[in-house]
Amino acid sequence: MNLRAISALLLLLGATGVTQAEVSTASAKQEATIQALQAQLIELTARLDALENEKAQTITSSKPVVSAQTVAQAKALEGIKFKGDFRFRQESFDIEGQDDRHRSRLRSRVALVAPINEDVSVGFGLASGSSDPTSANQTLGSVSSSKAINLDLAYVNWNLPNSDISVQAGKFKNPLKRVGGTGLLWDGDVRPEGVTASYNKGSIFATGLGSWVDENKGDADLILLGGQVGSNFKLANNVSVLFGLGYYNITASEGAGSFFGVAANDNRLDANGGYLNGFQNIEGFAEIGIPTELGKVTLFADYVQNLDADDFETGYSLGAKVKANKWSFGWEYRDLEADAVFAAFSDSDFIGGGTDGEGHILKTGYALSKKISLSSSLFLNDRNVDFGTEESFKRLMFDISFKH
Repeated sequence: MNLRAISALLLLLGATGVTQAEVSTASAKQEATIQALQAQLIELTARLDALENEKAQTITSSKPVVSAQTVAQAKALEGIKFKGDFRFRQESFDIEGQDDRHRSRLRSRVALVAPINEDVSVGFGLASGSSDPTSANQTLGSVSSSKAINLDLAYVNWNLPNSDISVQAGKFKNPLKRVGGTGLLWDGDVRPEGVTASYNKGSIFATGLGSWVDENKGDADLILLGGQVGSNFKLANNVSVLFGLGYYNITASEGAGSFFGVAANDNRLDANGGYLNGFQNIEGFAEIGIPTELGKVTLFADYVQNLDADDFETGYSLGAKVKANKWSFGWEYRDLEADAVFAAFSDSDFIGGGTDGEGHILKTGYALSKKISLSSSLFLNDRNVDFGTEESFKRLMFDISFKH
């Protein structure tokens, strides 16, 4: 029985005793008993009040105390965006004159963007892979050895106040448009290192880029300078159109040492192992998106020419993509001559990377959910078409990708 119940009982007994004392001639012993019970009631009530006060103080003191430092840390995390992805790949090769090859690969990336104020933010990202600028893939094997993690992104972004211009500096995602996702000039994993500025207003866009290719202590530096200008707009029936021109020049590239070394899929080299030609490219590209009852159909084309080469200096890509509900399908035909583009930056999957090849690319995809997808890619290519021994190159890739 708790103290409140005891108090109520004693109070009842006390009240009953007092009433009998007033209406009858109780004995002195009974009177003394009643007085003793009343004294106990007073004492118990006082103890109950004390216990309730102690309990209230305990509850109050147990409430968490939020320090000013904790509040400041919480505010510092406001607005920070985290994202990442993981991809597992199983692929097979059928290359003329070579044994068939099978391997498993993974790619894991994580990045964050933190706002400094309403105009300035900083980004940081890590990725698996190696020093290869065109791939974050890591091949499994090598006696289950530990795999490398590399700096993938580290940049500051500044949206100039009262303008349509944004500036980035550091190591950032490629700001140049790739119609249809083609890797004719740039692999999707290339992360330029330098400064870029972009202008977007209405249907007009323009991008300038200055990126370090190679800094030499005792020789001329190789720097990529260039950009794109174009338009992106919609026609009737929600048909989207994008087209533009690009210009890119890698300074001091003629005669510079090869980044591939002597390889069949590299640009042409001189007797000293340097690039036979420089790389001064012009590009024309276009893409049109057409909504249909089956889904969105995208058609694209890309053309590039190296003005510093006299022959084997052109490349082009034609393709189509269809997205229908959870399914996606794609086809591309690509023809890339030996000195059309800088081989170290072009698609690492087509012909095994580099230049001097042609052929088809077939892709399918299925979205299991918003964050999980399946895809496959089939490359039916011929490489060393211009130089070396021409060979058939077939590659089949199966991917499962997770976003988080």
